[in-house]
Amino acid sequence: MPLLATARTHFTDDIQRARNLARHADPLPPAIVRDDILRAAWMMGVGAADAYFCDAYADLAARTLQSRQVQSTFQISDRMLNLKVPAIAVISNAASDNWRWRMAARQMIEEENVLSIDKIKKLFNQFYRDGHKPFSSTNFDLWIVHTNAKSRLFGVTPTAYRKLIGQAKNQQRDKSVRHFENRMEIIFQRRHDCIHNCDRPKVAINTDNLNLDYINKVLDDICFLVDRFEESILAEFPEWLQSLGATAVTRNRVLQ
Repeated sequence: MPLLATARTHFTDDIQRARNLARHADPLPPAIVRDDILRAAWMMGVGAADAYFCDAYADLAARTLQSRQVQSTFQISDRMLNLKVPAIAVISNAASDNWRWRMAARQMIEEENVLSIDKIKKLFNQFYRDGHKPFSSTNFDLWIVHTNAKSRLFGVTPTAYRKLIGQAKNQQRDKSVRHFENRMEIIFQRRHDCIHNCDRPKVAINTDNLNLDYINKVLDDICFLVDRFEESILAEFPEWLQSLGATAVTRNRVLQ
């Protein structure tokens, strides 16, 4: 199965479910029920991202572990070497090797909260070579000027960013990284507020931004994060495997 195929399929389905919920709520009269359906669309959108990164991590970890099985000279971290594999994965006659590794990776990811940029970095930076990480200067420059980039994500338009040079560009990039992380934190936090205190971050119910246009922007921004991450890891993961000594035969075997 192609790299990240399962993660992508689930994410596409789940984001569409979120959009369908939002469209269903839009024609309803402004009231508690309408607002709660829009909140549900927001929560499902963030949940789609959470599930995507969990699926992606399990996929990458499984292929990394399989590389070690195929090629004993392949170098991986002690953290992965010491993963605990569920007993059923060992004794099941029907279990494939790839399935065993995915179950082991799942055990690790279940202990993590993926809903923050810092956690995404913590989990996935290990699959990138130095200088190629998704939030590195090179990758982020591409994100800021991407066709789907919005100023609400980066605090600057692609056109304005292209005009910058030297120190001015470096400073704006740093600001844009913070702006992007803050935007994602706002999106993730609203989901936490809805789940943990029914969208009462203080005393009153939060009714801000509960309209179809804003919810669609939230879902678009979630898609931007997932899409740009996926582009970077699909390009980088084979290179990362090679940098750790994986031969062409090994890479072809585990990336099928």
